[in-house]
Amino acid sequence: MRIFVIRHPETEANVSKLIYGRTESPYTQRGIDSIKWVLNKLKDTKLSAVYTSPMQRTVKLASAISGQQGCPISVSEALREMDFGVFENMTRSEVEGKHREHYEDYMANYTSYRIPEGESFQDVYARLSAFLKPLLLEEGMIALVTHGMVMKAAIAILLGLSADTVWHFSTIPATILEIEYRDDYGVLIELTAPEEPKPENILKPK
Repeated sequence: MRIFVIRHPETEANVSKLIYGRTESPYTQRGIDSIKWVLNKLKDTKLSAVYTSPMQRTVKLASAISGQQGCPISVSEALREMDFGVFENMTRSEVEGKHREHYEDYMANYTSYRIPEGESFQDVYARLSAFLKPLLLEEGMIALVTHGMVMKAAIAILLGLSADTVWHFSTIPATILEIEYRDDYGVLIELTAPEEPKPENILKPK
C-alpha cells in the first residue's frame, strides 16, 4: 500500500497564527496556488481513492485530486483536525493569557492531556489508527487529505514512531507525506512541500 498524506493548503487562519481545528477558514492566494503544485506532484500516480476530512479546506483540495485522478472521494470524521476546545481560534499568546492553567497542563503532557471541551493528541491518534487499520490491509495507492495534527499522528502510526518524535517533521500547509506500508512496516518515501520548512502554526511544545 502506498499512502499519500496531504495537509490542506494555507488558510487565512494559518497566516494569523490561530490555533484552530473545527472552524472554517478560506484559502490565501498562496493556498490557492499550492493546489496546482499538489496536483503536479501527484500527476504520475494512480490513486484508487481519496479520503478527506469534512472541512472545506480539505474537501476542496481532495475534490481537485479526485477530479485529476478519476477516483472516488470519501469524507471521514476520522480525518478531521484535532478539537482544540477552549483554545479554538486563539493565538498561542491569547491561550497563555486566558487559559494559563490549561495551557501549562497541555505543555507538561501534550500527548495525553485533553484540552477542556476538546481532544488530546492521543484521541486523534486513536481515531486515525482505527480508520487506517482496514485500509492498510489493501493494495494500491490512496490519498488522505487532512490537517496538521492528524498528519503528525499519521507519521507516528505509519512509521512506528513515538508521539515525542513527530514534532521533528515539518508539515506546513500543502505538505505531501508519501509512505510505503507493507507487512505492518512503513517506509518514508518522501516528505515534500511547496516551499521551505518554517515554524508551524499548530499547537506544539516549545
